[in-house]
Amino acid sequence: MKSVLYLHGLESKQGGAKIDFLAAKGRVHAPAMDYKTKTWSVEELFELAIKCNPDLIIGSSMGGYFAHVLGSHTRIEVLLFNPALHSRSVDYNFKYGKEDYQRTIILGMQDTVVIPERTKEIASDNAKIVEVADMGHRTPLDTFKAIYTKLFADEST
Repeated sequence: MKSVLYLHGLESKQGGAKIDFLAAKGRVHAPAMDYKTKTWSVEELFELAIKCNPDLIIGSSMGGYFAHVLGSHTRIEVLLFNPALHSRSVDYNFKYGKEDYQRTIILGMQDTVVIPERTKEIASDNAKIVEVADMGHRTPLDTFKAIYTKLFADEST
């Protein structure tokens, strides 16, 4: 069973059905993330990861950007849903760490907030990209569950 740090998106709130699903699979830490008024540092993100000690960091949209940066510094595997690697409405310009960590990027091909083609252009060559043809920016619960289960089936039973 994986221990998960879940970072929600800019307009999302802490908790919800995705967190309930992950909690049923193992330990999950899902802090409330204030992206608009708090100025985050890489050091604070690193402290969060040390406190949670996850096997996996999941991030959605702005949380996906934070997870991507955090994974690059900690080498913890990341699962990113429509990560805001570009086109962020809140300006964070973190410096990335090492590039040798496992990452899977889930792209809703109907996303008009974080354009999937642009994400593919800037994602590194060693990122695994999964395209979801009929998904927009928000990840439906059933899609989230199916992707997580497919990727981590033998670890989540």
